[in-house]
Amino acid sequence: MSLQTFENLVRAPATGLVSIFSPLRERVRGDGESRRAQLAQLLGLNPVQLVCGVGFNREHQRIPDLVRFLGYPSRDALIAERNYVFIHDRYRSLSVNDIVEIYGAFGALSPPDAAATDLVINRLNTLESQLEETINPILIGGYRLEVRGIYENHLASAALVNARLDPNNSVLRDITNEAMIMLETAAITPANFLRHPGVSGEEKSRAIFQRLIAADDIEQYLSEFPQAPDAAQLRAARQALQ
Repeated sequence: MSLQTFENLVRAPATGLVSIFSPLRERVRGDGESRRAQLAQLLGLNPVQLVCGVGFNREHQRIPDLVRFLGYPSRDALIAERNYVFIHDRYRSLSVNDIVEIYGAFGALSPPDAAATDLVINRLNTLESQLEETINPILIGGYRLEVRGIYENHLASAALVNARLDPNNSVLRDITNEAMIMLETAAITPANFLRHPGVSGEEKSRAIFQRLIAADDIEQYLSEFPQAPDAAQLRAARQALQ
């Protein structure tokens, strides 16, 4: 038995995938879900990890018969199931570490894949709708790690950052410290952060206290907008650090 980790599967080069699956060719029977369940068991994974580990590893496209070996009639069928389980899994079959590994695979793509960005947004929307329904510590903890993983792997486009800074998302940003992560990972410049209408004075002050915004940027903002609603708050934050 050749036990594998999810990380090995999603990161393996084409030759690595061949070496993982070739020894199993005579050990599985049937087709479809039954076949994938057998393969997953032999690898020490669950079927969802198998589907996502192979499906999100772009190298699988270089092995013509791998999709059918997994029991799918076509690559489209693999991708459809991969996308569905990725969007809807709530850390039942995929751990948060597995999800972050997938974000790492997305981040390694050059140029960035628009389809991957759409998947990330759909997964976030699904998680957030579930957060609104119940207070689940496991879900909240995983959500926090996922949001950081998105930014650390540079998956946040300018459009996504702008959407995430909508005032309606302020509670979600507070849960994850997302606004600070945006600055830490350079997903937004300090100048644009200060001027974004969706960023609260509290978030700007917090960024100043965490020294994520340089003094020159603060001074420039206050000189341009001396009467801004948050101007006094930012002056106080700036002075507190002097």
